[in-house]
Amino acid sequence: MILEKDSYELKYYCSKKKYYQNIISFLDIFCSVKYIQFLGKSKYTKYMKEIPYYTKHIDLSIDEEALKQSFSKRVRVKINHAKRDGVEFQIYRLDDDSQIEKYIDYCNKHLKSKKLLYRLSKKNVTSFLDNYMVTYATHNDEVLVMHGYFVDTESKTVYAHESVSQFRTLEVEDNSISKNFISKANNFLHYQDMLYFKEQGIKTYDFGGYSVDTTDNSLLNINRFKDGFRGKLIQQNHYESYIFFMITSLYHQIKPCVMKRRVEKIRNFIDFFNKE
Repeated sequence: MILEKDSYELKYYCSKKKYYQNIISFLDIFCSVKYIQFLGKSKYTKYMKEIPYYTKHIDLSIDEEALKQSFSKRVRVKINHAKRDGVEFQIYRLDDDSQIEKYIDYCNKHLKSKKLLYRLSKKNVTSFLDNYMVTYATHNDEVLVMHGYFVDTESKTVYAHESVSQFRTLEVEDNSISKNFISKANNFLHYQDMLYFKEQGIKTYDFGGYSVDTTDNSLLNINRFKDGFRGKLIQQNHYESYIFFMITSLYHQIKPCVMKRRVEKIRNFIDFFNKE
């Protein structure tokens, strides 16, 4: 299954996002387009807004034992404990709409728990369905962690897209599974994913971003987690056309105002009935 890079794009509010391209189209300079993690070189990048982007690459071409030994001791211990405690690796089949919806619901529950505005939509997944894959870790038939990936067999690279779990929802739900157990399952699943993709001929595991020079504690924790798997820090920048930049800047300025007005209307509506 070869990734057709020209069609590997997502449209939203009259704009396009193109993922993992090697070439920038001259016409895109005059359109609303963002190149995510641009892989090649182009003379047209000087006419676009450059956004520094870093990620971690894990080499899957080495043998299985060397791969595991390259991880930190903490990660290796978590992997071993998860396996000992009966955590299982499985492939999630996106065969029909109901399966896709279940995956999206699981992801969005996690995103909401992190208080992120972004939500995964059916369009996000179905746009890339031929090159999208989901894995998950279970214990006693309960899903602990799910990972979503873009798979490019042409470049023999897999890109981490989503990594979601019950980790933050345990505080509000009656659940006997500990956060430490979910952390072990997450480490285990990343390792099993690597082994699975390695068997499929994939040579590079892209961890899906790394926050360089950040002071945000949550991002630093994510960095520490990824550092446990070692790997090599790679810079592959994003590029936005200036039309894309202007549209998205305007969108983010208008959206808070619209949301504020909606909240005020709801409050006025509630106050009206309370007075009655």
